[in-house]
Amino acid sequence: MGIMDKIRNLLPERFRKKKDPATGLKENRIKEKENIKTSFAVYCNGHHDTKDGKLCPKCTALLTTVMLKIGHCKYGVTKPLCDHCDEMCFGDAQNKTFMEIMDGSRKGMLVRHPMMTVRHKITGIGVEYAKQKQNDAAEQKEEGRLKAKAAKARKRRARRNPK
Repeated sequence: MGIMDKIRNLLPERFRKKKDPATGLKENRIKEKENIKTSFAVYCNGHHDTKDGKLCPKCTALLTTVMLKIGHCKYGVTKPLCDHCDEMCFGDAQNKTFMEIMDGSRKGMLVRHPMMTVRHKITGIGVEYAKQKQNDAAEQKEEGRLKAKAAKARKRRARRNPK
């Protein structure tokens, strides 16, 4: 707990700022769109000889598709980062091109937009952590089901074959 948290705890409840958890999630989608646009600009400027963040027609078409698909993502507000998503929204060819652009712009993003890159990386670590927790919970639930099933089978056997 940091100093700011301690100070907030000293304030009466009515003066504390209440946060809506959905607001942060909605902002994540906006931030991701901004990151993708910037990454496309960095990549296109470096590889397709465009300038000042402008995109070539091919990159513009792919970016438009990506933005539309992100807007209609099946995960809704809880959408993970595109590069950590299990199910890509675009077709195989577009997905491959998208990942090439994102990978190709990584160094340029770190040099030109270091804070954006660091924030994106931290968010990605958070997504991976959440996925790991979700997988662990699913495994524990499955183990519980198997144990319950085994216990039920033992009870049935014990009823059939009393000693």
